[in-house]
Amino acid sequence: MNSNAHRLCFAIACAIALLPACRAGAARPAPVSPATAEAAASPRVLAGAGAVAFHPSRPLLAWSDGKRWHVLDLHTDRVADFTGDSEIADLGYAPDGDLWLVGDRAERWRDGRRSCRSEAADLSRVLGTARDGIAAAGYGHSDGVGPLRHPVWIDPRCGITRYPAEPLPAGAADASADEGGIAGKDTRSPRAVPKGFVAPAGTSAKPIAVSHDGRWWVGGDAGRLHLYRATGGR
Repeated sequence: MNSNAHRLCFAIACAIALLPACRAGAARPAPVSPATAEAAASPRVLAGAGAVAFHPSRPLLAWSDGKRWHVLDLHTDRVADFTGDSEIADLGYAPDGDLWLVGDRAERWRDGRRSCRSEAADLSRVLGTARDGIAAAGYGHSDGVGPLRHPVWIDPRCGITRYPAEPLPAGAADASADEGGIAGKDTRSPRAVPKGFVAPAGTSAKPIAVSHDGRWWVGGDAGRLHLYRATGGR
């Protein structure tokens, strides 16, 4: 065998020996920097510190910020922004997915468009939602009685039925703790936190709302809203 043949055989042998290493290198994923991993695990801070509610069946989160409100698609990370005419005191999703906003008036929104608007009303809370309307309330104070709530029922066309003022339910020190409803109306809370839900160790956030599938939750911490991905959802 001449010298050229020897060189060719040697080159082929080297290429065969290096092939497994090349394949392993091609299959190995690019390393993730510690900074990227830490950022992905950290909670998302929501703009403003208003009301918050998860959609009852879709991966959507709505929250308010003054006269603005936002809807985040939890799967695509896209945010739709809206601006109203007045401050938004509270919001909540109806079982059919329509979004209710309350404040100086009550508004029902469907697919990013307002479907109705109520007459003037001083509302502070969405107490509960149902297919045939929502229970809401404004609040005041009476000497000798203390804090009072002024409950209303708002139908799907934004018509308001007003009920007599009444003291806050037992155990509710103020409007923010009022979880009551309206007698005879079967409603669901706009911010559901499953019984026994505990925030993971390492966070001081207080759970406010949990998504319908348990994959996401929002906590309040130092006056701000934080969105977390749950470790064990359905």
